[in-house]
Amino acid sequence: MQFLSKTVLKKFIKEEIKGVGFDESYVESAVKKHTFLSIKIFDVTPSQATIIKQTALSCDCDCAVNRGVIDCSINYSNCILSGTLSQIKNVAKKLMHQPFSLSKLADNLFEQLNIQTLPQKSPKIMGILNITLNSFSDGGEFFEIDKAINHAVDMIEEGADVIDIGAQSTKPMAELINTACELERVIPVVAALKSAYPNIEISVDTMNYACAKASIEAGADIINDVSFFNNPEFAKLCSEFDKKLVIMHSRGNSMTMDSLAFYSNLIDDIYQELYEKTQNALSQGLKKENIIVDVGFGFAKTIEQNFELLNRINEFKSLGYPILAGISRKRFLQDVINTKEPKDADIQTLLASSFLIQQNVEYIRVHNCALIKEAKLFWERLNVI
Repeated sequence: MQFLSKTVLKKFIKEEIKGVGFDESYVESAVKKHTFLSIKIFDVTPSQATIIKQTALSCDCDCAVNRGVIDCSINYSNCILSGTLSQIKNVAKKLMHQPFSLSKLADNLFEQLNIQTLPQKSPKIMGILNITLNSFSDGGEFFEIDKAINHAVDMIEEGADVIDIGAQSTKPMAELINTACELERVIPVVAALKSAYPNIEISVDTMNYACAKASIEAGADIINDVSFFNNPEFAKLCSEFDKKLVIMHSRGNSMTMDSLAFYSNLIDDIYQELYEKTQNALSQGLKKENIIVDVGFGFAKTIEQNFELLNRINEFKSLGYPILAGISRKRFLQDVINTKEPKDADIQTLLASSFLIQQNVEYIRVHNCALIKEAKLFWERLNVI
C-alpha cells in the first residue's frame, strides 16, 4: 500500500480539521492541539529555568535553556518554550503553583496565548502628509495649506483610513523647526480635515508637546511620537483626552541616529526597549488600548537591519499592542533597485506592504495609498485578511 500526505498551513488548520469530519463541538480545542508555537522567555535564574524545562517536559513540550543552567555556572538564561497552544496552556497552569515567582510567568504565558489567537483584521492605510520643505520623499510638494489639504483628500479617496500630518522632517541631519512654525503649518490642516472627514482618523507626527496638545484640541485622534517617548507628558496628554499614542523605536536624533545602529541582538534589543517605553506610558495613566508601537524602520538601523526587522516584524505582536510600520520609500527599499530617488521605490514599498499585510500589521504608513489599497483588495480575495 502506498500512502499520500501533505502539510497543512497554520491558517487553514481549522478548516482542514472540519474537513476530515471531526466533531464540530470540539473543533476549537482541536485547533489548539494542532497549532505550534515557540515563546522566548528572557532572563530567568537557573532554578527558574530548571522548573520551566521540567514542567514543559511533563506537558510533552520542550524548553531550550543555556547549558550553564545544569551546573548553575551562569546567573541568568533565556529560554525557548515550544509546543502546541494546548500544551503551552498546560505548562502555564502548572507554573501557577510553582515557586520563584513563576506564577507571574504563567500569567504572561496566558497573555501570549491570547495574543496568538486574536483574529486577523484588515490593516489601516495611513497616508503620509508632509507639510515640509525638506522631507526625504516629497519635501516642498504640499507645503502650502491648500495643497496639503487637497493631497489629503486625494489620499482619502484612494483608500487612506488615517492621515498622518507632519511639519518636522525626521530624515538624517534634518534641523528642528520652531514651535510657532510647526503650529502654523499643522493646526489648520488638522481642523479642516477633521471637519470635512469626521470618520477619518487624524494623526499628527510631532515631537513637540505644544503641537501635540494643540492638535488634539483641533481634532487629532493619534499622536505619532517619533522621539521614542522622550517626553512622558505625551502619555499624560493622550490619557487626559483619551487619544492614541504611537511609540516609535529610535535612538538619538536626526543628527546622530545613523551612528547609533549597534545592537547586541537587534530584535531582542528593540523588543525590550519598546517594552520599557510602553510600561512607562502605562505608568503615566495611558490605557493599553491607546498604545500603538512602531519598530522604527530607518531610525538608527542599517539597511540589513531593516530587512531583518521586516522579516521578523510578527514577533513584536507579543508586546500586545497594534503595530504601525513606516516603510514607505525608505532607503533600504531603494537599495534593492540601487536608486537614490525615493519615488522609484513604490513597487518595493508595495511588496513590503504585502508582506506586512500577511503578518497582520495593523497600520501601514505610506505615500502611495492607491497602490497599497490594491494590495489589500488582493489579499482579501485570497482570504488572508
